[in-house]
Amino acid sequence: MPPTMTMTTPDRELVVERADAQPADTRALFRLHAIMRQGTAASLPAVWERHATIDAARAAVRGMYSNDRVLRVLIVTDDVPPRFVEWVER
Repeated sequence: MPPTMTMTTPDRELVVERADAQPADTRALFRLHAIMRQGTAASLPAVWERHATIDAARAAVRGMYSNDRVLRVLIVTDDVPPRFVEWVER
């Protein structure tokens, strides 16, 4: 009696979508990452917020720069992994 061979089929197929193929209302949100002189950025409330537009994120950066410990701030998407959007200077 020959051995039997079993093959399993994947339950789901891998689907890759382009980021710009999503509707405008489901686009990625933006988050802020701060480079600090001393301490961690976790103490800044703006780091934990999600911003719907790039302009809202830029407005939040202006408030972060009032803290002397913040050296630089970058804007990233809220994806996994986050994608770099831009540096915001003082």
